[in-house]
Amino acid sequence: MTTTKLGATTTSKLPAVTRTTTPTASKAVTQAGAVSTGEASPVAKFDQHVQEKAVLAPRGEHVATSADPGSLWGAERKQGPQPDPQLRAAMQDFKKLSPEAQQAKIAELKTKQDELSKKMLARIEVLDQRYKNMRNVTKAEMLRNLADKSEQMTPEEKAHLSELLTKADGIAARIEEAKAEAAALPDAKSCTPEQAAERTRIAHHIKNLRGRLSDATKAATTYVDSLGLRADRLAVNEQKIDPNAPPPGSPSSLFSMIKEWFSLNTIINGFTAVFNELNPMLSPREREELRQERLEEQKKERALEDQFKRQQLRERVAKETQARDVAARQLEDDRHERETQQANVEVRNLGKSLELDAVTQRQALSAALKKAAS
Repeated sequence: MTTTKLGATTTSKLPAVTRTTTPTASKAVTQAGAVSTGEASPVAKFDQHVQEKAVLAPRGEHVATSADPGSLWGAERKQGPQPDPQLRAAMQDFKKLSPEAQQAKIAELKTKQDELSKKMLARIEVLDQRYKNMRNVTKAEMLRNLADKSEQMTPEEKAHLSELLTKADGIAARIEEAKAEAAALPDAKSCTPEQAAERTRIAHHIKNLRGRLSDATKAATTYVDSLGLRADRLAVNEQKIDPNAPPPGSPSSLFSMIKEWFSLNTIINGFTAVFNELNPMLSPREREELRQERLEEQKKERALEDQFKRQQLRERVAKETQARDVAARQLEDDRHERETQQANVEVRNLGKSLELDAVTQRQALSAALKKAAS
């Protein structure tokens, strides 16, 4: 199984669609990768068969006619898969159409893709909101599930994610230990003052640990989304996030919708390349308009790339700042815990001292009474 990088912290990994008109919802998909500061961008899981069907021509041809998702993302392509016969047949049928019919067919597919993009974006937002409201332990399980199924993450990225999740596991284990320690004490009605103070200390300790667990889980989620795997994170765990979600093979599932989006994108790019190849005889005015459109698209692509780089820099700075804040908070919590433990020891020692003084006073009074009576 191969998991494609469809979501990103600031921009989606969806391949750019060559258009002669202004993109609508598909452009929104490209921008839907933005992640909020807390947790946060679009997702799909592709198997090898799907990737093979997404190829129109062998390696070496124009990207529009060999639009393999892995190559569009810059992933290394080990071996060029064989072209899909059905897709080849569709290309041949498209060539038989008149130029007007070809343009109408491309416009029809773009409209269908835009409508699908809107559904994908709506589903992504719903799932991500549900994800944010889930327990931290459950989130960690989902992130591990993503790492197990994703082939887009490098071994180094998986190792770093595992390190973040291991840290969260350690905090969760400490919470369970503190709960067990509190459960061993008498309840509030029957406990001594010292035991009541101990219960209060444990309660504060658990509260601090829960805050640190939330920070650790958010850090792991933010790291995954920064790799462009926000949509992967949601699609792989869709049925866990939403018990009423359609099964993975259903056309309504996020997995199927994104797979269809890529299929449409591949066909649109291929049809556009064929149309431009079969209709080279353009008037000077049409050539100039086409040239201006291409320049405008290149300008937009450069602007998006610059924006992505700037956002990556901001996110890196934000993550470093967050890491420093978490470390400082952990040091402060540890210091507070040590001070609390020391204060509890002093309180217990003072209680024992007062108890000894009271016993001594009772003994002295008893001796005085006996002496007076004699």
